[in-house]
Amino acid sequence: MFQKPPAPEQYDTLADTSGYAKPTEDFGEVTIGDPLENLQKLRQMLIDKRRYLAQDAMIYPVVFLGRAQDIADVQNLLNSLEQAITHEQALRSS
Repeated sequence: MFQKPPAPEQYDTLADTSGYAKPTEDFGEVTIGDPLENLQKLRQMLIDKRRYLAQDAMIYPVVFLGRAQDIADVQNLLNSLEQAITHEQALRSS
């Protein structure tokens, strides 16, 4: 049978890597770039997502408030990602 999951405050999300993407997933062979390339690609994906959310608000104005909040959340992620990219660049140059 199924086991009861641990309480949320006892569950270590970062230690549980079973759900992380691996190069051998269902999409065939994947070229994984270096950490800096991966972060830059992720940044571009988030920028694209932000643009799509703004476009959605223009096409469907009734959702503008929800999309504005979504954009703010994506922007927070982008700001943190910029810090990670700067950190990777510093590690690379040291």
